[in-house]
Amino acid sequence: MNSIGQDLVSWSKTGLIAYGDSKSPEGNLCITFLECINGTNWRFHPIQRYAIHPQLHENATINGPTNNNNHHSGNGVYPGNGSGQTPSFTGSGNNDKHPHGFFYNVSSVHWNNWFSLPGDMLAVCDELGNMTMLVSGQSPEGPSTIEKLTMLFQDNVYKIHNQLVPLRPNTTGTTTPSSTFTLPLGKMERKQTKKEYHTTILDFRWLSSSKPVICSQFCVFDVSSNTHRNKAQQIPPFGVFHPPFMKYACMAVRKNGQIDFWYQFSNSKDHKKITSQLQNSQNQRTKELDWLKCAKVTPISDDQCMLISTYSKYFKRLSFYKFHINWNVNVTNPTILNDPSLKISHILDVVPDTLNDEGRVLQLAHLHVLSKSSMEKNSYPEILLVYDVLGTNNSLLKRFRLVQSPLVPDFINILKSASLSSNGNNPSNQPLRSKHFSLLQTGSITFPNRVVSVTSEMLDGLASFYFENGSIATYNQNDWKLESERLQNQSRQGKFRDMITSILSAGLQFPKLPPSAAIEWLRISPSMGGVILKLTEKSNPSFYAIQDRDCNDVGADASNATTLAFGFVASTHRQLSSEDLSIACKTHVVRLTQIDEERARNFITTLISCIYSFFNVTPDAPKEIMDKMISSRPIQKTMLLQLELGCTFKQSNIYQMARVIMSLRNVLFAFNGVSRNLHFAVEQLSNSSLQQSTSKAFQTSFSKQDLVHSLIPIAKWFVKFVTYLIQEVILLINDPQDKSSTLVLGVFGARMPRTLILSILNEIKKVTQIVTKFPETSYPVLNESSKFLKMVLGESPVNFEKFETFLVDVNNKFSAFNEQQPSTLREPSLLVKAEIPSDVYKMGDFLLAYSNNAVISHVNATSVYFTDTSELRISHGEFFNPRLLKLLQPIEQGLVVDTEDLPEDFKSSRSFCQVKYDTISFDHFTQEELSDGKLKRCCRCGCVTRAGYVISPNKTIVPTGIQTKRWPTMYTRICICSGFLYELND
Repeated sequence: MNSIGQDLVSWSKTGLIAYGDSKSPEGNLCITFLECINGTNWRFHPIQRYAIHPQLHENATINGPTNNNNHHSGNGVYPGNGSGQTPSFTGSGNNDKHPHGFFYNVSSVHWNNWFSLPGDMLAVCDELGNMTMLVSGQSPEGPSTIEKLTMLFQDNVYKIHNQLVPLRPNTTGTTTPSSTFTLPLGKMERKQTKKEYHTTILDFRWLSSSKPVICSQFCVFDVSSNTHRNKAQQIPPFGVFHPPFMKYACMAVRKNGQIDFWYQFSNSKDHKKITSQLQNSQNQRTKELDWLKCAKVTPISDDQCMLISTYSKYFKRLSFYKFHINWNVNVTNPTILNDPSLKISHILDVVPDTLNDEGRVLQLAHLHVLSKSSMEKNSYPEILLVYDVLGTNNSLLKRFRLVQSPLVPDFINILKSASLSSNGNNPSNQPLRSKHFSLLQTGSITFPNRVVSVTSEMLDGLASFYFENGSIATYNQNDWKLESERLQNQSRQGKFRDMITSILSAGLQFPKLPPSAAIEWLRISPSMGGVILKLTEKSNPSFYAIQDRDCNDVGADASNATTLAFGFVASTHRQLSSEDLSIACKTHVVRLTQIDEERARNFITTLISCIYSFFNVTPDAPKEIMDKMISSRPIQKTMLLQLELGCTFKQSNIYQMARVIMSLRNVLFAFNGVSRNLHFAVEQLSNSSLQQSTSKAFQTSFSKQDLVHSLIPIAKWFVKFVTYLIQEVILLINDPQDKSSTLVLGVFGARMPRTLILSILNEIKKVTQIVTKFPETSYPVLNESSKFLKMVLGESPVNFEKFETFLVDVNNKFSAFNEQQPSTLREPSLLVKAEIPSDVYKMGDFLLAYSNNAVISHVNATSVYFTDTSELRISHGEFFNPRLLKLLQPIEQGLVVDTEDLPEDFKSSRSFCQVKYDTISFDHFTQEELSDGKLKRCCRCGCVTRAGYVISPNKTIVPTGIQTKRWPTMYTRICICSGFLYELND
């Protein structure tokens, strides 16, 4: 019923984008994601194409590794032994049976984004009804980078195949110009068909887990405190949600009314399916003709129930069913797991309207159902019917509630009398409810343009309508008013005013898109930061960010910053990667920068300040709270946003402050993790039984000392960074007007970096004490790492003890000052811009004078000043290619650049970055590491790392065959900034 494929694309919480390809001979499934080019511009990563065909499960039989270097261009299995050898495959002996195979167009793709699900599983449905389940970031050998896909099982309509198959994309240039390519099963060819299949999946729905989610409901301006207040609420799962002993559950409705329900027990590797049938036809003759044209599966507030809404092509009627699941939990013995049972109840049939009030013919174009949680006042599901008004270009929206029919008052009195008689004249508190349902019309809207698609956003809080002319209108379901006009239509009176309910409330709006005739598919992005679409004539997707009507209006800056902050916090609560929102914020900041750079800096400061406020934390929180903030995901993502926005300026303390916080946080986690593991290793070595095993003792000793060895590069960086701070102090003492050396004022002035440095100094003391108290005496050569670490720390030109005392005193004095003169603006200015507000300019004089007396007077100032502190990696020019550090296209064309428009030398991801050092381990790459193809890049901050890979033998204390796990292993898939890492294959 939809003329634009809204189910052909799915954007995961993790950032991966999947969509169907109906033209390429190389495959029918495309995977991509947004990656940063230069800190300002972005692009869609080169498309990875996969051929998802019905025989995919037969690719999994591995004969064993061989030395065969022949490359198969189709989906295959990755080598699992890490030796670089290519395994050979057989099609389970069916090569002769399948000399020629087919793959079909993908009809829909679905990431598991719903509610509390993590967004790492992808259901791919083709037009025949085959459903293939994939998982990202997992392989048979363990965790991998997120863009890697593995098939979990395949359902070929009548049979489910449990088979783990790691997939390999079909790269450009590996196929012949024809529409076929070779697989282990034989030649594969795309089969185009215009035939309709009764097994086609019309709607697919993931079922949530039993975990609740936090939802940002709204924020308002409190006149009494002159601040915005944000209201967030924990929402329990509703509809059907699976118990903890299930790994996942999902369901689908096919064109013939068949219901498929897939699930997996937590203690099982097998995936199961239960099939049921909607009773949409009364006899066999009509059953063969009664194919559904549309179906929707929607969570409802009834316990473990879903609403299934269908439109019959044969009978021209809407039908509604209640789908109930009983998980059959064994209460007496929870270890016994029973298969669930399904029950389907038909509750209502309705014939859509055929005429409007003016007598014009109506044709039903779209059916959309909005779910309502049990937390809402009116929890009945809302049915949206969109009609094309024939003879005009208009569309008519009619809204209904699916409600239980009210009983006639006389009948209620009779039931009450019967109830009193049966209960011995004791009144019952149970409400009398009818089991019959009806559609209650609640409103209608006439659109002056034809609607081509309908979607609902943000846990169904908003409904968006896409029109033929390229415009989009988004309505709030609470009052059905345009969301982009919410703020301007509100009253300015009262204590609480300026209510914001979404990122669009203050006037930001979706831009005008190309006409629907030129679009293959489109979808609003997960955080509502823009629209992703695929033009028919282009090979890559496009992204259109939301924008303000008038950037020249300075008075709108505060409301726009508040709205974007509200959207950021809401998306963080939902665990979204939010790169779409980051691009929207960046687009707005770039436009402001072209008008006034200082205005843009102030906008970023206001935005970040609002985010902290909406998370109910303050940047100058006490140490106990600050320690929790430093390790929290929301603060990590806030720092990433500050980092991305700070790249807008050539010289920016905004970027450097965020990068410093990230780096210090990384140093703290490294020393803290190594300290804890060293304690564990010492306990192991002190075990008398272990001492009897020489090989085991050497392995434990080597692992312990290798942990110490891994800290040497990061200790060198920390020593260099502290020295750099004192260098800036020396420069400012000699020239207080030097604006290029003010980063130190932010680091010393803001509480967060001070707390981080003090925590690092404390962890350094712990590690030093352990390696001193427990030297490696059994294998003296291994103790060299401890000696070298202590030497690196001991040769610091800045005395750490005096430096620590200085920071503790500053902490105490600033805490007392904040209590005497509280301010909500001081700390954000220091933390974001590294600037001391003009009303407390004496803070800068105090920091310089006191650091001079407490630190510089105890060191050789000349030695400190001339120490080499280059390659600190705290400016964006050290991460990206210098030739790309500019706006790559006019801002009117957006920040997302088409790869085809990039110069030939800058089409690969590797060409975007400076590949010199590992941003996570702080170590320099060797030539062998650069050439072995084991590099990862962050799609957000652009850093390059080898975290999670095997450590090179020349990077350990002594070359051995022992493979150790160092602290960077925690960053196998996720960068220190919270962006995801992908392999630099090019």
